[in-house]
Amino acid sequence: MKSKRYIYSIIAFLFLSSISFSQSKKDDDKSSWFKDNVSIRKTFDGSKNEKKPAAFTLFENHKSDNDYFSADIAIKFIEWELFGNSNQILTLFPVIEYHKSSNEEDEKDKLSVGLNGEYYFGENLTLKPYLLSNFVFKRNLLENKNELKYTAQFSFFSLKKGFPGATWRFNDKESNYRGTYYPYLGFEYNEIPNLLVDGTTEHLSNLFVRLFVDFWFLPQTVQVIFNGTYRNLLSEENIKDDLPLLNLSLNYYPGKQENISIGVDYKNGYDPEAKYNLVETTSLNLKVNF
Repeated sequence: MKSKRYIYSIIAFLFLSSISFSQSKKDDDKSSWFKDNVSIRKTFDGSKNEKKPAAFTLFENHKSDNDYFSADIAIKFIEWELFGNSNQILTLFPVIEYHKSSNEEDEKDKLSVGLNGEYYFGENLTLKPYLLSNFVFKRNLLENKNELKYTAQFSFFSLKKGFPGATWRFNDKESNYRGTYYPYLGFEYNEIPNLLVDGTTEHLSNLFVRLFVDFWFLPQTVQVIFNGTYRNLLSEENIKDDLPLLNLSLNYYPGKQENISIGVDYKNGYDPEAKYNLVETTSLNLKVNF
C-alpha cells in the first residue's frame, strides 16, 4: 500500500504543478517548431483515441487485488500532405510509442514505431467519408520478440449540425455545453508471438464497430469521453468471437487549458491490449496532451 500512496503523491504533485504550468504556457510562442510539428498523446492508433493525452495511470482491478501502474506515451512527427490541390487528400506521418504496465496478469514493456495515414475522399460533400490506417512494428522488451499490427477504419464527418464530426451545443453558440461524435467501421490484424509454442506466431484479425463521443460540461475544464467498441474475431478457433469493450473517462483541466488534466477512467470488456482478456478496472490518471 505504500507504493500506492507514493504514486498518489506523485500524481497530486504533478497535478498542482500543472496549474502554474498552464498559466505560463499561455505566453508561449504559438508558432514554435515543436508545437507546429510534434504532438504528444496516449496513442496514435488511427482513431479518435488520438485525442487521449499521454497518461500516467494507477489502476484499481475490480476482479482481483492486482492493482498496478502504467505509462502510455506516443509522439507524432511532421505530417506529409499529398494531393493537397485536389478533392482528395492523403496525409502520412510517423509515430513512436512507448507503453509500460506493471499488471501482474499482463505485464507490458513495449516500444513501437509506425506509419499512419488519413485519406479524405471528397471536398464538397455534406457528409465526407475518410479512411484512417495505422501500421505498427512493436518490440516486446520483456520477451525480446517482435509484433505487427495493422488497423483500418472508415468513417464520416461533416460541419452540418447533427452529423458526425460537427460540434453540437445546447441553446446557442455561447453555451458551455458542447460535444461531438464519430462512428467507425474497421478491421484489425495482429501478429503476436505464440507464448505456448516457441518460434511460432499467432495471427488474429477482427472486424469492429466503434462509437466515440466527446462531451464538455465546461469548456477547457470538465470533459466526458465515451468510447464503445464491438469486435468480432474472424478465426473459427476462438473460444469467444464477440468482444465488446466499454471505456468511460471523466477529466478535469485546471487553469482553463486543454493540455494537462487529472481524470478517472472506467474500462469493462475484452481488451485487445490485454490479449483480449476480460477486464474491469477503474484508474486515476495524470494526462499530458500537446
